[in-house]
Amino acid sequence: MQEMLTPYGRDAQAARIVGNAGLLRTLLLITPEDRHDAQPLLDGANQCALLFDGRLDNREELAAALGLTAADIASMADSQLALLACLRWDTAALPRMLGDFAIAMWQPARARLWLARSPLGRRPLFWHRQDGFFAFATMPKALLAIPGVPCAPGETRLYEDLAMVPPSGPGSFFKDIARVQPGHVVTLDGTGLRSTPYHRFDNLKMLRLPSDQDYVDAFREHLDRAVARALRSAGKVASHLSSGFDSSTVTAVAARLLDGRGQDLLSYTSIPRPGFGAALASGRHADERAGATALSKRFPNIRHFLVNTDRVSPLDLLDPMVARLDRAPMNLMNLVWVTAINEHAVQQGAKVLLTGQKGNMTISYSGFRFLYSLLRSGDLGQWLHELRGFRRNGASWGHLLRSSFGPMLPQPVWNALQAARRRPGNTTGSPVHPRFVARMSASHPSAGVHVRRLPGQQMRIHVLMRQDPGEYYAAANWDGLEWRDPTADLRLVEFLLSVPERQFGHHGQDRWLLRRAMHEVLPPEITQARTKGLQCADWYETLTPEVPRMRSLVEEAARSSRVGEYVDLAPIEQALACWPSADEAKERGALDMQLQRTIAATGFMRYVENWDAASAVRPPQNLLDRVENGKPLFTPAKSFV
Repeated sequence: MQEMLTPYGRDAQAARIVGNAGLLRTLLLITPEDRHDAQPLLDGANQCALLFDGRLDNREELAAALGLTAADIASMADSQLALLACLRWDTAALPRMLGDFAIAMWQPARARLWLARSPLGRRPLFWHRQDGFFAFATMPKALLAIPGVPCAPGETRLYEDLAMVPPSGPGSFFKDIARVQPGHVVTLDGTGLRSTPYHRFDNLKMLRLPSDQDYVDAFREHLDRAVARALRSAGKVASHLSSGFDSSTVTAVAARLLDGRGQDLLSYTSIPRPGFGAALASGRHADERAGATALSKRFPNIRHFLVNTDRVSPLDLLDPMVARLDRAPMNLMNLVWVTAINEHAVQQGAKVLLTGQKGNMTISYSGFRFLYSLLRSGDLGQWLHELRGFRRNGASWGHLLRSSFGPMLPQPVWNALQAARRRPGNTTGSPVHPRFVARMSASHPSAGVHVRRLPGQQMRIHVLMRQDPGEYYAAANWDGLEWRDPTADLRLVEFLLSVPERQFGHHGQDRWLLRRAMHEVLPPEITQARTKGLQCADWYETLTPEVPRMRSLVEEAARSSRVGEYVDLAPIEQALACWPSADEAKERGALDMQLQRTIAATGFMRYVENWDAASAVRPPQNLLDRVENGKPLFTPAKSFV
């Protein structure tokens, strides 16, 4: 098990036997305090042992509650502080702990073990139970290393992934391996095994402030604190920087805060090859350098890198990434630029990479659900006023009408409208085999849940609680980084969920709260853009030479009885047989997600069928070493040169 986890914690490994329990941890040094980490931690007085993976963002607050001084915690790792909190409050310590973490507490005197994860799930934790023993680990591969643990696909989670349905329940991608759900505590004791939530957003009260400006001021304060909490690092800090609102906001706030400390920020923007062209159909743009570069020029401490990876195929990274993730990747085309940025940031000395992945549901929530709220409340005059305002600011009539009336439509009507809007050439239907659909969909918990019908706050809560990105954050550890997402900071999220709907979409402005808060910070190339950036817009040029290889993958899948049981390959074979022209590809915009999911599922099934512990931890060749003819993979932005 330790060998399986060492690639995620390359800096130190340790194991101890405590009675009938074996405990181990692998460590990646990320924060300054990590050098004091001495896990597994034992407390002789209370006969308890603790394992902790992650980060505590409220160290001073916890210390004060525990009666500790700043001097007391100066040489104390986060794990030691977590142990003291759990000894004091047991599982009641969990709501007091702010940050990204997974934790295990073994209490042999009580014959009790409990496992927990932070509410938004950025540190993974899995478990397996048989007669006679119980095992848990950060990643499934460590559990698969135990004799008697089968390597077989977890059908419920596989169905959810192929059908693009949010995960429900504790199932993982492997049969007989369960995950601790975000914001839950799993307890094993003499009364049995149970999983209970310790955190919910459902009880948040709506915030009522005297004026619109008060909401902006409060938002700025919460945003600054969230980003500041994400900057504690034993090395440099890097960030993803696109032309969108989320990453640009995180980057701008981080740059300002780091500049006050005399530190630089490494920022990375993925771009297509020079000369590819910026314009795409359907309101998208392919090259995000204009907005990203304009922002970077506003901060002298931003070192901005433009990332072009057009010479590397995502198919080359499929098997290594499945082995890192222990699951099928969600977006095949993003594998290359994400991996390249990770590797380059580490080479530059970064330990932390900031993202804005949850921004759509938090800081940059559009507020279009306000239209539905107005209709539902019968305020037709205000609805018409807002409708005209949004239209003047560039929103399409189709989008506005869907936002207004979509939640009211019967599901068959909504499905028909969505089918009519599908981009030309995209695969029709679902990649899930009809027999698999019939077997799974009727009993699946999501079958009767239609998120589009929920009001704005409930919709965002539903989406946030059903996402689980844990494996992706662990995979970044393999590269030597910790990903952090300030837009998913728990206190910031709770604040934004309590803000009234009208603060997000009002006076014809979407993202009204963020626009007001950042109007003097973000450049017009971002705030006034009429098109949205599209990741991997040059997919056609990268994958067209790979069509024969993709056909081979589909043929391989067809020969596998296991893949054929789950995946409907006929539409995928048709899509490959009718590969688009360059103009058709630009009209589509992104590569068909069903094709991506099918290829990813094929890679995962190959991993399951050919499970080998040695290959699961074999380091893949560094992406930067595969660049041909000595051409640089990264082009520094002119503002940095």
